[in-house]
Amino acid sequence: YVIVATDQGFDAPEQVDAGLVNVRLFNRSRRSQRVVVLKIDRLDRLSSISDYLKSGDWNVPWINRMGGPESPPSGGVSSVSMVLDAGRYVVAQLPISPGTPGGALILGDLQELSVTRRSGSAVAVALPRTEATVNMFEWSYTVDGPLSAGRRTLRIDNKGQFEHMVAFVRLFRGRTLEQAVKWAERPSGAAPYESVGGTTEIGRGHSVNVTVDLMPGDYALLCTSFNPLSKKLHSEHGMVKQVRVIP
Repeated sequence: YVIVATDQGFDAPEQVDAGLVNVRLFNRSRRSQRVVVLKIDRLDRLSSISDYLKSGDWNVPWINRMGGPESPPSGGVSSVSMVLDAGRYVVAQLPISPGTPGGALILGDLQELSVTRRSGSAVAVALPRTEATVNMFEWSYTVDGPLSAGRRTLRIDNKGQFEHMVAFVRLFRGRTLEQAVKWAERPSGAAPYESVGGTTEIGRGHSVNVTVDLMPGDYALLCTSFNPLSKKLHSEHGMVKQVRVIP
């Protein structure tokens, strides 16, 4: 399932087969991009769903965040694999800067995505195994397994009660985790890191696989989701982690 983002919006198919879906975001715009797949459990019109999200309404239990490609730079690609049951979904671009109280949760218009099951076809019911797993919960990450250089596929498990996301960023030489967190929360000037991928928000109990190209060095895992209860970003609760990628 290929999404192409430009400065004017994005293009994507309107239908995909149920089961294991590899979502690839090609960034043809001049800035980073973030995309999420949302499962819709009601028959509301697309315009009504868009209004909920643009109004900053976080309390919509029938909109389920399934994840999506996180922050490929201009000219880059980000990949996320997920298992989708048959049903109604929408695809949306997300703001690059962290959310604020009452701020729109999406950019632009939504696009319908119909996930259908072909008669008689086999459907994948689980994500493929991975070398390492990143667990998300309130308010931290844990990493099970080695992070070694190369193209790696990692499992991302949301074991928390809230929606969480993870941005994998490679710290530039001489830059610190604190500088990365500060910039991610309030971007200004040149970034102290390079984004290598990750996943946008996924709901509790959900998992995705992300594919990232890792060079040896220091990285940060960042969650800049907005907590509507505390009015703070998850990173402000301490949901960040520095990790080392070995050769």
